[in-house]
This record gives sequence, structure tokens and C-alpha cells, in this order.
Amino acid sequence: MLNKFFKIQDTVDVYIKDLEQDGKVIITFHKMTTRQRVEIITKKNVAEFLALLDGKKSVIEILNKLGKFSSEEAEKLITYLSNEHLLTDTSLNIDIDHRYDRQINYFDDMILDRRGSETQKILASKHIVFLGCGAIGSTIAEILVRAGVQSLTLVDFKKITKSNIDLHLFATEENISESKVQALAKYLTKINQKIRIKTFDEKLLPNTDLSRWIDNKVDLVINSCDEPYIGHTSLKVGRYLQNFKIPLYVAGGFDAHLMSSGELINPPFTPCIDCSQQTFTKALEGWKPTYSHINTSNVIVENNQFDSENNYTVGGAGGLIMMSSFSANLSCIKILQFLCEDSSFDHKPIRYEYLPNKGVMTEFVLTRQEECNVCNK
Repeated sequence: MLNKFFKIQDTVDVYIKDLEQDGKVIITFHKMTTRQRVEIITKKNVAEFLALLDGKKSVIEILNKLGKFSSEEAEKLITYLSNEHLLTDTSLNIDIDHRYDRQINYFDDMILDRRGSETQKILASKHIVFLGCGAIGSTIAEILVRAGVQSLTLVDFKKITKSNIDLHLFATEENISESKVQALAKYLTKINQKIRIKTFDEKLLPNTDLSRWIDNKVDLVINSCDEPYIGHTSLKVGRYLQNFKIPLYVAGGFDAHLMSSGELINPPFTPCIDCSQQTFTKALEGWKPTYSHINTSNVIVENNQFDSENNYTVGGAGGLIMMSSFSANLSCIKILQFLCEDSSFDHKPIRYEYLPNKGVMTEFVLTRQEECNVCNK
């Protein structure tokens, strides 16, 4: 230990205050990421020792410079500070892209299983399949690529239209009529040229052979495919993935739930996909929408016609780009923690939703059903 090089973690501020007792100080370590504080009362020479921990001088070099500081005291102090996740051992040379420095600092504070640089490597090793590359799926893909994920499979059958440009962050007028998967793949490659991407310009159908898109090396499938309905597509995908113990994330941000998160389906840690869908079915049992005004049927049909001349769709639920971006970012907090293999990850299946007209965040908890053969084994 004495030959190693240490420094205070970059996310830790250190404050020192003299006490009335002779030679005593109170040292406060403030973790900026978590806002946690660690305080010790000790001698002034400990503060001097900490000030010299710059990652460039070994512990023995610092002790030789201080003089009145024993090696036993130094070892005890370093052990304590390391256990509190306040120190970084710069002796360990881990090859990591410095573009992720701030994120690694975050991991150092938030994921305590290992060093942040090691967590970053775990994240880079993950392979994710995206079913649907619309406003939600594409934004989640972009966030995770910027975070360091380097292997993806993109599945979507649609082409980019004029109406996509306001909600699809990767789309421009130059992409109109181009397949979504190809346009998104090119966009993501500009963010990180090291990424490996497979693309399938195909539609998810009841008889689709999912093994063509998903193999046993996949770490997570993210489903944002909401046609004809995300509940139906998630049932097909989730039942298939259960056989291979591959986790599924069912994205939010669809229909009237534009500012909702999704939920992770990973039995036995969470309810299975059938239980999750049954939770929604039971919660909505007997529910009927109410209308202040009812259009005649011919008006409804006219409002949903496809305008081929201008290449955009009229009608449908209203939405804003910041709403779908909110949904994607909210989801990624949970997705990132799961991909980083955080041992403190909470599998409690909660779907969050922000209601902009009320300014509140709601929670909907998915539950296991008593009659389920999967969850009650």
C-alpha cells in the first residue's frame, strides 16, 4: 500500500475547520454526486497528508516529506477512506476513453461495486436490441451510445417522413424517404465510430421469427414498437425472451402517455410480461373515455387520412419533442443502472408518468398475478 499512488476522488470536496482543542481539526468530505457527507475529527497533520495525496506521489514519498506521520497511521487512514469511497488508486492503469471522465466520476459515487472505470467497461460490452426506432427508441439509443454502449441491433420497417423531423432527433430533411434504421445507424456512428450496428428494415408481425434479430448474446431488448399496440408487441417479444432469460424493457412515451417511463421485465426479479399486461388490463377494467364533443364518423376518418402529397400524417394524439425526450431520458436512468450491473439495482416494477397539466409525477406498480404459472413457480 505504501508504494501506491492515491488521490481524493474528483467528485469529493474537502473542508477543514480548526477546533478549540490543540492540534485538532474537523475534516468534512462532501460527495457532490450523492450529497453525502463524511466527517472525521483528527490531527492537523492528517489534513497535511490529505493535501499531498495528488496521485503523483506515492504514500511513502508523502510520509518522508511529512516526517511525523507513521506508516501504520497512513495505512489505517487510507483503508478507511477507501472503504468510504473517497480515494482513487491512480496506480491502476485502466485504458479508458477520456470522453467518459465525468460519467466515470458519477459511477465512482453511485455504483459502489467497483471502480467507475471498470463499470464503464462493463457498459461498453453490452449488446442491446431496439425494436422500433421512432421518437422514443431512437432517443434511448442515442443516449446509450453517448454513454458508451458499443453494440446495437436496430429494427424498424418505416421510412422517415416530413412529420418525423419534429420528434426524431436524428432526422433532417435530407433523410426524408430514407429508412429509419439506416438513418439512425449513420447518425449514431457519427457519435462514436467504434460502435457495431446491425440493422433490419423489417416489421414486427405475429409470425415474425425473433431469433433472426435476437440471439443469446443479447443483454437487453428495448421495445418501443407501438403498432398495432405496444401491449401486443411486448407480449410476443416478452414471452420469447423468457425462454432465454433475456430482460425486456417496455418503453413508455406512447399514445396519451407521452411523458411516461417504461418498465423492466426480468422474471423472476420482476413480474413476467403476462402479469404486467394483466395489471394494466385489471386497472382499466370498466374504464370508458368521456368526451366533451363527439365528431361524426366521416370527420374522424377524414382527420386520419394520410396526405401523400405533403408526406405527413394528420390527426392522432398531440405531442411535443420535449415530452418524448423526457420519456426517453427518464427511462435511461433505470436502463443505465441495470446495464452497469449495480448490485443495489431496485427491480420494483414502477411505471412513472409526469402529468404536465397538473405538474405531478404519478406511479403505477406492476404486480404478479396469483394465477400466473411463470411468476408462481
